[in-house]
Amino acid sequence: MIPLRIAVLASLVSSATLSFAADTSHNLNVVVCQPNPRCIHHTIFGHDYRLLDTDRFSVMVSLSNEGRYTRADVSITNLTPTPISLSPESFRIEALARPKVFPYVSPSRLDLHEIDAATQPAAQEAIEFQTANPHLRAITIPPNQAVHGRVYFERDPSATQQAVNIVLPIAGTIFKFPDVIKP
Repeated sequence: MIPLRIAVLASLVSSATLSFAADTSHNLNVVVCQPNPRCIHHTIFGHDYRLLDTDRFSVMVSLSNEGRYTRADVSITNLTPTPISLSPESFRIEALARPKVFPYVSPSRLDLHEIDAATQPAAQEAIEFQTANPHLRAITIPPNQAVHGRVYFERDPSATQQAVNIVLPIAGTIFKFPDVIKP
């Protein structure tokens, strides 16, 4: 009788464990950009780009430091047949060695210096750069369309080289791009 009870208990525990594991993998839709055919890492003109393709999206990210901020140049292509809502306010950077989250900084909170066109010879170049590289804003991306733009995050200016994940929640999928922020 006791072996039968043990077998029944083991059966219940293992089926509950398998059920929980199946539910967890089904509920958590996290895609990490690891070196494989769907995740490509390229250096172009000194900038490191990571491109991750799924059946639903193509997402590209490049990080750089801009004073007190970390800037991510982000491009997202909606490969689905339906429009999706995008909210860069939910994007973040997670430090890995010393767990810390660096949140999104809205364009209105950026502490950027104004360029005086009369005294700055590079003013026209700066204006062209701002026009060509807009801030990524909350938007609906139509099917088979792409959006791109800059997203800024807080950063620790005293930190040395730091391993991070760039985390981009997009339409129920969390995209993670491992990278290194350099001082």
